[in-house]
Amino acid sequence: LAAPFPLTRVPTILTPRVYTGSLAYMLGVNFVILFFSYRVFDGIDYITESQAWVFLATTTLVCLVSGLVAFQYVPDSHKPTFYKRWTWKEHVATYWWNDCFYDLDHHHQITTDQEQIRAYLPIWCSSHYTPTEKVLEFYKEHWSEWCRDPPDWFDEDFKALIPEDLLEAVQKEVV
Repeated sequence: LAAPFPLTRVPTILTPRVYTGSLAYMLGVNFVILFFSYRVFDGIDYITESQAWVFLATTTLVCLVSGLVAFQYVPDSHKPTFYKRWTWKEHVATYWWNDCFYDLDHHHQITTDQEQIRAYLPIWCSSHYTPTEKVLEFYKEHWSEWCRDPPDWFDEDFKALIPEDLLEAVQKEVV
């Protein structure tokens, strides 16, 4: 029941509440699965239902205690970040804009060029989540330079991927 929802395991895409809820769901759904396994589908022969319940309860308890112990080792300065509401838009505007030090380009090559990573944001990220003002200013600032002395990644394939509204705004401003 957890496999169809792999994105629930990525806290940066979802808010902390959804991520925490998905962890609780994944711990709790195991009990539902075990109940149905033995009560509806007749279980398995080599382990009794009571043994399965004890094993599941023990492993769940170990998971919970391990999580609590690990959380105790998180520095106090970082603990509030576990509760802070952090949207995907905020993540893109901070991490992807400032801190990301490698990414894949449109040719599926790894890049470590911060300028390329920023230029690539409006291509892979929905316009609802990109820091529009920052991206527009960034493109206006670099467009002439890219056209005059194009970096390796600034090719026709890259230009074709740029959203039309951004491209029009930049070309109108630069020309």
